[in-house]
Amino acid sequence: MAENTPTVDLSQSVTVFLTTVGAPTFGACLEHLRAQDSTFRLEIIDHVAPLSAAFQRMLDTCTTPLFVPLDEDMLLYPHAIRTLHERISREDGHIAAVMANLYDVHLRRCIHAVKIFRHGVTRRYPFRDLEGCEVDQVRRMEADGYAIVKEPQEGGKRTSPGTLGLHGTQWTPQSIYERYLTLARRCRRDPSKRKWFPPYTQRFLRRYLKDPSELNFFALMGPVAAALAGLDGDGREKDFRKYEDLPGWKHLLAFYREVSAARTESPEAPPETAARREETRASIADS
Repeated sequence: MAENTPTVDLSQSVTVFLTTVGAPTFGACLEHLRAQDSTFRLEIIDHVAPLSAAFQRMLDTCTTPLFVPLDEDMLLYPHAIRTLHERISREDGHIAAVMANLYDVHLRRCIHAVKIFRHGVTRRYPFRDLEGCEVDQVRRMEADGYAIVKEPQEGGKRTSPGTLGLHGTQWTPQSIYERYLTLARRCRRDPSKRKWFPPYTQRFLRRYLKDPSELNFFALMGPVAAALAGLDGDGREKDFRKYEDLPGWKHLLAFYREVSAARTESPEAPPETAARREETRASIADS
């Protein structure tokens, strides 16, 4: 990506905090930040866990009035930081943050993923080490009279004027499994939130039947495992150091490798068997 010539100096107003645990999108994320049409302070939070500790470091070290927390799987369009600054600058002081849209490539829809916060407000609400620490912080701020502005999301596309970048462009089997396991468990805990997500289990099944790839398999297994797993865990925030111990992960990985190896070694099915298999897939996908 070619770098833009910055047109707006936000270095005294905005700090961007980029968290990384070594995901393959880290380099692309940095490249997109360098291509912004504004300048700002950039701080890298490298391999800090749990996630609540990474967020708390932002509150503790920020020296500008505004800050933007970014995950390394967010690829911002060149105008994103400037636009976030403009949007929150239009709001009065009781607006603690503005949430904007990124187009999620795997979900094929816009999600509220990129945010800009007023540091003077949010620093008074430390993050707690519990699942959904961001939601917990927002609820405490709202209880004290602050508000979060959420940009319209319905019908958003990759190229919509309100879309500020891309999310989830590259996955590993483990990261996609963790994502949908966590998301589905949160939907079970609070069905009033993310009402758009439950239908994705069927969509992931249709994708897998059409393309039985490794990523499609583990995307599907995330919500399947969430439906089986209990909800009485330790309730702590995500910690990349514990991803190897995700419920079902090691067994599913062994299962996938064993079955895939057997499939590779087995002789090609007769044409009529393959045809019947495709017919069955189509029938399930249409149901």
